[in-house]
Amino acid sequence: MLRIGSVPYLNAKPLVWGLDREPDVELMYDVPSRLARMLERREIAGGMVSSVACFVNPSLQIVPGMSISCVGAAESVKLFHKGNLGAIRRVALDTSSLTSVLLARIVLRERYEVLPEFVDMPPCLEDMLARCDAAVTIGDTTMCAPSGRWAALDLGEAWHAMTGLPFVFAVWAVNPELATPELVDVLATSKALGLRSLHEISDAEARRLGLPVEVVFRYLSEIMDYDLTDRHMEGLQLFREKARRCGFVAGAHELELYQPTASRILRG
Repeated sequence: MLRIGSVPYLNAKPLVWGLDREPDVELMYDVPSRLARMLERREIAGGMVSSVACFVNPSLQIVPGMSISCVGAAESVKLFHKGNLGAIRRVALDTSSLTSVLLARIVLRERYEVLPEFVDMPPCLEDMLARCDAAVTIGDTTMCAPSGRWAALDLGEAWHAMTGLPFVFAVWAVNPELATPELVDVLATSKALGLRSLHEISDAEARRLGLPVEVVFRYLSEIMDYDLTDRHMEGLQLFREKARRCGFVAGAHELELYQPTASRILRG
């Protein structure tokens, strides 16, 4: 039985759509920060983790060809704020995300020359913005935020404006001691099925989130990017280097791709 962990968010659904149908897969959902710890503790063979998890844990390897990324606007990862961005002094952070939180720190520091105080809080925008000037949220919390109530900076769009590169939010990572070629095949097959099933996924997720189905379909088909090309890896390496230079990430180990020796990896 393959034990695989995934984030429960809308943007991951095309990658996990087929996993529930696999008889030899046990799929569990959790937030990215906890999935990374589960991989470290050998509780799962593979997990959809924040990119930062691979920066700080040299034992993790990245499954090739698959990610949750964007090239430009992300729409589900935003910094909501009150007033001028340059005047931000206190930012509430959604503690369930590692990568988006670090991206917000880098964007504020490099693009807006702002070094605010950061406060960890549960992902409730009302509460976050009652206590702070700004708030970083991810996933379904962001997608379901009231339109126009607060000003918002799309962090994927900000990254692209700064670098011209894709931003990789999450990857399939494996503990190489537990990973197998069959695991990679299962993940790749699930991605291929998910990308063929975007209308079905959109219908189901629109009902779950209470969003218009056309909004969900556009997000999954046009905004999210599920590949992991050399260009994506370039963006990921640059993100790690910026994080290291700013003192947010220690260590400088190379990011490693998992290379199964006998896998027939299916392309989506």
